[in-house]
Amino acid sequence: MTMIKHWHRLTVVLFLVLCVGACMHTQMGDRPEIKKDGHLNTERKPRVLIVYKSKYGSTKQYAQWINREIPGDLVDAGKGDTPDFAGYDVIVFGGYIRMGHIVVAPLIVKNWGDIKAKKVVLFTSSGIPPGHPNIQKIYHSDLPEEIRKDIKYFPLRGKMVSKDLSFFDQFLVAVGRIMERDESLRSLMNEDYDEVKPGNLIPLLEYVKTLPLQKESIRSADPVQ
Repeated sequence: MTMIKHWHRLTVVLFLVLCVGACMHTQMGDRPEIKKDGHLNTERKPRVLIVYKSKYGSTKQYAQWINREIPGDLVDAGKGDTPDFAGYDVIVFGGYIRMGHIVVAPLIVKNWGDIKAKKVVLFTSSGIPPGHPNIQKIYHSDLPEEIRKDIKYFPLRGKMVSKDLSFFDQFLVAVGRIMERDESLRSLMNEDYDEVKPGNLIPLLEYVKTLPLQKESIRSADPVQ
């Protein structure tokens, strides 16, 4: 009799175990299948190259400030270094204006075939106020429309310290005072100035920091195309 009771209890226990297992299997089977998303978030920041030419330090200072705020590679093209544009998403060119020309414009034109699919930014430093019409004349003269339409341009103020100028540049300034018809520009040549300030870069920095990786047609900062 004791043996029968023992087997009866064992049978009940086994039955309960089987029932619990079946219920758990059913509940697990009712759970929705978790599918793995094959499209992982691979978003990254654009790779930035800053290429500049500087003579008296204004453009170099701007380039260094940009590089401090936006990590990337810095190349001094004025030393004859040939930049490799292949591994970058954004190219920032910087140059001063000399004798009515942007010194890095030939570099942009020469390499346009290699960089036109990237985001291209240009800044210049000079004694001409950014809003003056002469800035736009120089910009339009040095770069054709098919290049300008895909460049974002930021003209910036530079500096002039007469004692630091070469003899030839002092001569150019003296001639400029005589030849310049614009009274506002002529007055700027009469005394030293230093308008190189970090705050001048705020629009440029904000623009570069919001650039997507996808190529898009962008308009130049100048109002006239």
